[in-house]
Amino acid sequence: MHYRITPEGATYKTVGEPFITSTVSDIHLTDVLEDADGSMLVLNTGGWFIAGCPLSVVAKLDVHGGIYRIKKNGSDRMEDPWGHKLDLSSLSVERLVEHGKDPRPAIRDKVIERLIEIGEPAVGPIRNSLLASENEETRAAGVFALYRISTPNALKEVRAALSDTSTVVRISAARALGLSKDKEAVDKLMEIVQKDKPPVCRQAATALGQIGDRRAVSALLNAAADTGDRFAEHAIIYSLITLKNPTLLIAALKHSAAPVRKVALIALDQMDGLPLRKENLVPFLESKDPSLRNTGVWVASHHPDWDDIVIDFLRSRLTTPDLSEMDAASVRELMILFSSNKRLQNFLGTQLGNPLTSIPRKVLLIDVISHSSVDPLPGVWVNQLGNLLQQGDPEIRLRVVGLIESRRINALNDQLTLLVQNSTTPPGFRLKALGARLLSDPRLSNAEFKIVMHYLDAKNESPIRQSAARLLVPAKLSKAQLLQLAREQVAQTDIFLLPTLVTAFEGSTDAEVGEALVASLQSTSNRVDNLSLPDLEKLFGGYPPSVRKSAGPLMEIVSKRNKDRLSQLQAVEAGLKRGDVGQGQKLFFGKAICSSCHAIADQGGNFGPDLTNIGEIRSLHDILEAILYPGASFAREHETSKVITKTASYTGIIKEQLAEALVVETAPGQRVRIQRAEITGIEPQSTSMMPPGLDKLLTTDELSDLMAYLISLPDGMSGHGNEH
Repeated sequence: MHYRITPEGATYKTVGEPFITSTVSDIHLTDVLEDADGSMLVLNTGGWFIAGCPLSVVAKLDVHGGIYRIKKNGSDRMEDPWGHKLDLSSLSVERLVEHGKDPRPAIRDKVIERLIEIGEPAVGPIRNSLLASENEETRAAGVFALYRISTPNALKEVRAALSDTSTVVRISAARALGLSKDKEAVDKLMEIVQKDKPPVCRQAATALGQIGDRRAVSALLNAAADTGDRFAEHAIIYSLITLKNPTLLIAALKHSAAPVRKVALIALDQMDGLPLRKENLVPFLESKDPSLRNTGVWVASHHPDWDDIVIDFLRSRLTTPDLSEMDAASVRELMILFSSNKRLQNFLGTQLGNPLTSIPRKVLLIDVISHSSVDPLPGVWVNQLGNLLQQGDPEIRLRVVGLIESRRINALNDQLTLLVQNSTTPPGFRLKALGARLLSDPRLSNAEFKIVMHYLDAKNESPIRQSAARLLVPAKLSKAQLLQLAREQVAQTDIFLLPTLVTAFEGSTDAEVGEALVASLQSTSNRVDNLSLPDLEKLFGGYPPSVRKSAGPLMEIVSKRNKDRLSQLQAVEAGLKRGDVGQGQKLFFGKAICSSCHAIADQGGNFGPDLTNIGEIRSLHDILEAILYPGASFAREHETSKVITKTASYTGIIKEQLAEALVVETAPGQRVRIQRAEITGIEPQSTSMMPPGLDKLLTTDELSDLMAYLISLPDGMSGHGNEH
């Protein structure tokens, strides 16, 4: 990629565009180096590069690499780019500085280093030559050379550069003087910070903090009044913290300009010695200005001992009819932080039970309870959650079940069981309720097992069947239940469900169960198509030798098929037709069940990676490989982990790492909060949470449509029946 960098306020913005593209899937561009003449050397490590590349798990030594030189069109060949023919050490200072304008970058760098070695005698020639150049980059290079010489005369010239017409040069001078801690520059820097352009203001503010002269505090506060730039504001705040003058900052909390009050509050909060008092915070929490109020909330989050004013603030905010999105986020953060406070706990419980509390507000409160570090949850919360589970809005009931699941609230198991036993409960909610119950009581009654088997039946939609299969993984099944599962489901169900179903047999050591499982997997030629060799080795590892021997032929079949994986992938790819983007979109959000885990343009789940731009960053071959063999590569932050506790283990994707707990998503929408004190180990897994075999669920036409849609993204998001 090529990124064009352009100034924007006190910082920069970038615009990216493709620089090198290739139709070869085994190209690996791993480094870009700048040569002495300004050209670029691009390294392609070819087909043998596998370290750090999720798309290449097997080296391909026959695919060659290479080194490519890239130059601008029309650029002339540069003679002696490294300057080997120049003896810079023999040149006079006057001759030397002229080479500081040489078109060859490497020579300019060498000249600067030589001038710094010369020191004070080079100051005048640098001023007369480099600082007099029409090129602002040359003048900036001269400024940094003088800074490194660092004699009084050299710094005098750097101070003069603060008046240069170029923004680049003024920024360079401010940076150099700050690093030099040059107190003679303070007056000019105070002037600049209040009136110059945002990039120069930012650097001047930084320099004033580095120099450490407290006279600068007033100028920095004045600069904050109308900077209007977040990066300049940040530099001002940091320098105010560094200068440590709380008296002026406390006075500034009553300044007429809101931005000044804001930076003063933040600086006082972050300053050593705790000069901020809780009474200083009250006007900010009560402010009608959203920026000041949210700054007050942020500061309050650093002071859990100020619970009295914070609780009063939360009570007043939560009784207002509407909260803006920003207000809701701030209030949520504070409620989570102060959730151990008894007054707040009782207030939240009352709000949950109040029929006048809106649905969105109850959703917010349930989210707060979910993320609270309080363990166990107070009874007032549990009681109200139980009431909502029986009488609440469908959305609220679903969220309550999710909370019970993540926090393993066994006090509500009886209510969950009633929901499961009620045949009128919607299938998805019924299974989710049973899944939540299983996390604290993993045994399945025969009636419950019958319910799960019913939902595994092919007459149900794929999402329901997958939910039922996943539910069996954490369950502790009896021998009779395992035998029934092997004989009725493993032998007959669609093979896309098998990787999940067979996981239910892990941990079993009963020979009869093992033999029944082997027999079912051998019942048809395609039973092991979606199982990997590590899957089978792990599955049968705990069974007696006789069972492992019976499973031997299965291992050989899978081993051979794994070796033929590339040819199988190529065969499927060759069989794809001209797909319809619109139909592919319908499949993504329908039959193919992709949207239960993946999102496109904010629609769909967040269990797996967002696929909004998948067509831009992955080839058709790569996308197809991920569908057919999901364990071949893992997207960053979506790797599978096994979290082992003192009493159980949970396999899934680590979604949050909190100070006191990990949040693991074991299936779409199923999150478990695990206290760090309970964890005995975390093991990376080579198995993807994405089930293989989607190609077996779809016809060739349907797979072609789905691929056409995915490869068209993001442009194909409208999906109006375009063909690809």
